[in-house]
Amino acid sequence: MLRWIANWAVHNALTPEKQAEKALRELRLALFQAEQRILDAQMHADYYRARLAFCEEVIKNGIEQVADQRKGQQETSQGSRPGLKLTATQ
Repeated sequence: MLRWIANWAVHNALTPEKQAEKALRELRLALFQAEQRILDAQMHADYYRARLAFCEEVIKNGIEQVADQRKGQQETSQGSRPGLKLTATQ
């Protein structure tokens, strides 16, 4: 029994290589999380940048002109988008 415990201890001992493997997994996860936070921050910055530009445009040109301009942009983008064409077969 004592030999089994000694073998188990030698086999499961925390070596520098095992510690490095564990650290590598943890570091990869931390890196992924940090990169995700960067992407989220960029998305938030783009959102506020767009809101700021919209408000500046409303102050400069008035809401009616901005609304008309955006309505025209929406219509052209919807017209250029290829849609599904469903046909009935009999």
